[in-house]
Amino acid sequence: MMPTSGRALDGVRVLDFTDPKGQYMGRLLSTLGADVIKIEAPGGDSGRRIGPFAQDRPDPNGSLFWWYNNVGKRSLAIDVARMDGAAIVRRLSTSAQVVLESFDPGVMRTLGLDYASLCEARGGEDLVMTSLTPFGQDGPRAGWAWSDAVGLALGGPMSSCGYDTIPGSPPIRPTEHHSFQIGGHYGAMGTLLALLHAELTGAGQYVDVSIHEACACTTEVAVPYALLREGSLLRQTGRHAAAQATEPWQYPALDGVRVLLYGLARNDRDWLRLVDWVDEQGHVGSLRDPELRDPRKRQLGSGHEVTSRMLEDLATLAASLPGEAVYRGGQEHGAAWGVIRSPDDNLADPHWADRGFFVRADHGGAVGDVTYPGAPFQMSATPWAMERRAPLLGEHTSTILREELDLASADLAALCGAGVIA
Repeated sequence: MMPTSGRALDGVRVLDFTDPKGQYMGRLLSTLGADVIKIEAPGGDSGRRIGPFAQDRPDPNGSLFWWYNNVGKRSLAIDVARMDGAAIVRRLSTSAQVVLESFDPGVMRTLGLDYASLCEARGGEDLVMTSLTPFGQDGPRAGWAWSDAVGLALGGPMSSCGYDTIPGSPPIRPTEHHSFQIGGHYGAMGTLLALLHAELTGAGQYVDVSIHEACACTTEVAVPYALLREGSLLRQTGRHAAAQATEPWQYPALDGVRVLLYGLARNDRDWLRLVDWVDEQGHVGSLRDPELRDPRKRQLGSGHEVTSRMLEDLATLAASLPGEAVYRGGQEHGAAWGVIRSPDDNLADPHWADRGFFVRADHGGAVGDVTYPGAPFQMSATPWAMERRAPLLGEHTSTILREELDLASADLAALCGAGVIA
């Protein structure tokens, strides 16, 4: 393994003006080593009011949503709508390489914190500024009202999610704040590309991210199919939307757990290994049919009668064993099967622990250590790390203004008394 040389974004400072729909961007950058300063109102960011809350007690410092999306950041509680608050932030921006924001289009300009104003304050255009908004900075929908559900509906993912087992059922949304996660990922990618370009050329740039367009990029084949065939795909329960109905992939096991029996062996050797194992369990049925030696007839959605019979026999196998036994038995014999787990189930899976996926942060007091999901990648030279919990409201205000801007105690007291900072 190569020696560690710090983290990928060490030395990069980010000012984060985002509301809940954009805070995941800064979270991704902070865990890569960036010093992310979360700019929030003295009364607290609205993300602090999103539940659930630690120990079920509503508290601006106890929101699990806030914790997850703001780990590693520092909190500067300052009213940027006040002239003196905006002036302080403009001064602070001269030491930053990146600014993130998710206000409505035009708001940063009214505050004097738009890209042109910040570049003027620093005397050059070497700044990267990323604006994440529902529909982008321009176009006929730029000012439309927005929610996470609206993003998933208009962006396309919702139309691919639903049930074919319930006649007439409507589309359904994925998990809460799903569009925020999608937009945050694309926003972070755009920011990193612009930051790399700035490092190579010395020229910054403005990155305009549309959550609507980001969601449209995650609809798998639905959008290309619509463009090519001018038609919609069929929503299906727990499996890909498709042009025509395919066989179910999920089946109940003996203990009530559902298993996913989708990936079957593509080569002859693994197929015969799987068939032998199913035979040992006493449920081989049609699986020894010579037709199934043709991998095309083991492909779900192929429309062959023998494929349907194969799945009926595999469903019988699943019903005879606990879910974990079906999952592990299939995997040990070349089949890409899975067991459908809850988040709680995942915590107990030793594979996650063996990989060091989960990380802990000390929240102090009665809460103590809290377990978080970590990174889906491991970097040998510049490792990902979650070095601090999400900040308390205004936790770093005094430190930042003293150390970065040399504000005296009397100045801080005056600003606090006037309600500009907290």
